[in-house]
Amino acid sequence: MKGNDPVATYFDKLPETHKRQFEEYASGANFNFQQRLALACELAGASSGRLLDCAVGTGEITCELLNSGRFNHATVVDISSEMLQSARELLTSQIKNAEVEFVQSDVFNFKPSGSGFDLILCLGLIAHTGRLGTLLQHLKSMLTPGGRVILQTTLINHFGMRIVRALSSRRELAQRGYRISWFSEQDIANACRAAGLQILEKRRHILGIPFADRVWPWVNLQFEKGLQGWSSRHGADAIYLLAAK
Repeated sequence: MKGNDPVATYFDKLPETHKRQFEEYASGANFNFQQRLALACELAGASSGRLLDCAVGTGEITCELLNSGRFNHATVVDISSEMLQSARELLTSQIKNAEVEFVQSDVFNFKPSGSGFDLILCLGLIAHTGRLGTLLQHLKSMLTPGGRVILQTTLINHFGMRIVRALSSRRELAQRGYRISWFSEQDIANACRAAGLQILEKRRHILGIPFADRVWPWVNLQFEKGLQGWSSRHGADAIYLLAAK
């Protein structure tokens, strides 16, 4: 992994901001990060054994899953040394019932040192990597028989996200040093089919009013809370439970 990777450089600046998303309750973004945690845990409910988190961030979702007691081993990977250090601090202080291995790596270059994984988390990642088909094939190769993948994406076929992309793509490139990748529901379905994966379940969330948190974060929080039923059918984010065919 190159030390000047733009994704690593960008996320090295964000651990404190990322942690606050799971701790505060003052904006739509806070609500949506906490919904991502809840839905990932729901979809992981039937899994146990060995866990891989491809982009662990600051570790809150992995911590919640390990606290369930269903996993005896976790490998947590992140390209950002600062994110990985934050996850290490959380998990080493909170998790006593599972072995946890920490790896700083680009997920495409990561190879497991032991056997495969019963559950692979791929949350908040594909927008920053692209190469969805290659990634899904790589993840499938690391699954145990009967293993599952939980994949999250923001959907470009959502009306609000089309507006966000149109108005922010140039600024995002300048800020991050790389382009965000966007995927539609059909893109996900096609990539899963090509990789030999089937979609077992899907959960949608996030109302996705463009830039609402910049103007009225507390009001946006109320909209997100009040319109969860609509978001569960038409939301801007989708979380998929995948398995090998």
